[in-house]
Amino acid sequence: MRTAPSAGCTIQIMQVPEDILAELHAIDQWATIPLSQLTNNDDFMAVAMELMNHAQYLLFVGISLAPTQMQAENGVTRRRAIVLGHLVRIHKLYNALRYHTANKERNICAIFDRLLIETVFRAEYLMKARTNSFRSFVLTSYRPEKQMLDDLRQKSSLRPFEPIERRMMASIKHCLRQDRVSVEELKANKNWDLDGKSFRQILSDLGCERGYAYGFGIGSHWIHGDWFDLRRHHLKRTDGRYRPRWDDDVPDPRGVCPSTILCLSLKFAKSRKGSHHESRRIHGVNALCRENGIQTCGTVADAVAFQALP
Repeated sequence: MRTAPSAGCTIQIMQVPEDILAELHAIDQWATIPLSQLTNNDDFMAVAMELMNHAQYLLFVGISLAPTQMQAENGVTRRRAIVLGHLVRIHKLYNALRYHTANKERNICAIFDRLLIETVFRAEYLMKARTNSFRSFVLTSYRPEKQMLDDLRQKSSLRPFEPIERRMMASIKHCLRQDRVSVEELKANKNWDLDGKSFRQILSDLGCERGYAYGFGIGSHWIHGDWFDLRRHHLKRTDGRYRPRWDDDVPDPRGVCPSTILCLSLKFAKSRKGSHHESRRIHGVNALCRENGIQTCGTVADAVAFQALP
């Protein structure tokens, strides 16, 4: 077992497998090689895809780190699990983004960019949150189930349940019991936003309010398929009339690299003492890398995205 200091705290690093260290050193070597001259989108995207492959590995290692051996072996409490679940979701979303980038499906990539923005910033918010926020997160997750319960109760007053309806009712109540949410509490709840805050307010709390319009807001086009999305990705206009568009735009680094930067810059840990915040927000990969004399490749993403600007 070794220790690695980071931001005024100590991370225990226990029996790091040599193959992981070897891979991190290989990434470090790749990240420190100066970029060759990039002249077209294919050149930029060749580097961006290689970067995504490395970033995916860094995310996997960072999310897999645990602060203690006990947590590594036994798992974590629900409050910590909510943050951990966000990190695993980020890993999976980024992997999907990587897949659709390789397939040159820019419109699908835009959907995953938006999903990553929402998940990364909500994870960041929850890392700084108080205990009540985690209760709010669980309760507000049950909004569709509340609506289903209301509908099932109305049906039960008119006729016996169908078998599928009986199973649905039992399944919802089972989940509520597991999460220690009473039906009465669910019925009484009137606010379905985390801590009663819109996502714009959450970004504002994180000092990123301007990111709403440029990231989360514009990404809503691609999620919901509004007119802006249809005319941009799924229709082509000829002589004032529209036809189906079956092809996809080719991704470029200006769309791909910001998501890579966002994921690699995510902080992975936080602690609190009493009612006061004690910042221990650590990028787990950076801690492991620094302990072994390794740099990470986030700056490559910055460089590729910046050079790609017109």
